Amino acid sequence: MIEHLTLGEFAVAFLMSLAALCAFVWGAATGAFRGMEAIKHQVLRVEGIEDVGAASRRGAGAPPAEAPRGGNRR
Repeated sequence: MIEHLTLGEFAVAFLMSLAALCAFVWGAATGAFRGMEAIKHQVLRVEGIEDVGAASRRGAGAPPAEAPRGGNRR
């Protein structure tokens, strides 16, 4: 009985890895992995976040840290 369960788990794992491989080959064949930097900059622009790498190249340094929340502690 245990051999059948192990064979089933192996079959499921094999099919999942085959699906992942097919998704990777499809993405590579259609050019989905090209232009990743342009997509990153588009997302950062939409979110209103400046590219940290560009800021450090200009000498602006790291973005300011947020103030701690929770009120005034003494």
